[in-house]
Amino acid sequence: MATKLVFVGEMGAGKTTAIRSISDMEPISTEMPISDEDALQVSQGKSHTTVALDYSSIELGGGELLHVYGVPGQAYLDFMWPIVAEGAIGVIVLVSALNPRALPSTLTLLEHFRALAPEACFAVGVTCQDREPGFAFGALRDGLAAAGHRLPVMWVDAREAMQVDFLVKALLSCRYAEALA
Repeated sequence: MATKLVFVGEMGAGKTTAIRSISDMEPISTEMPISDEDALQVSQGKSHTTVALDYSSIELGGGELLHVYGVPGQAYLDFMWPIVAEGAIGVIVLVSALNPRALPSTLTLLEHFRALAPEACFAVGVTCQDREPGFAFGALRDGLAAAGHRLPVMWVDAREAMQVDFLVKALLSCRYAEALA
């Protein structure tokens, strides 16, 4: 049996990096140099961005495959979202601590992807904390809860396989706990 996990988030949140860190194989990536339009959105020294999707897989116990996708965060590339989200068992929203609009952008992505993947479980990972130690993590978590989102919210360094793996396991644990309830 194959399952699908989707990473979403705004440009620069770490989706491609997270997928690379946990993949069993070299991910398929559609990274291209940042366009003039994208350059206005990011000031993080980023030179490339995903323009269609990232894909890889992870072998779980018993030979089961977890198909892992990342979709671009730019609104003008959102046509990929419904294609990739269909049938997803889980969606991980990555948000950069450098994003001054972290809460509203996370709420918007959760709203869109809950509509696209109504059977999926969700988790939020906050990246780039090493570059923004003053990020109001508690305010993000509390804001999500106040909006009715009961889901794992945690710090994650997308470069560290163990941290990304823990976030994935937290999401999958919630999924299986809901199935047992």
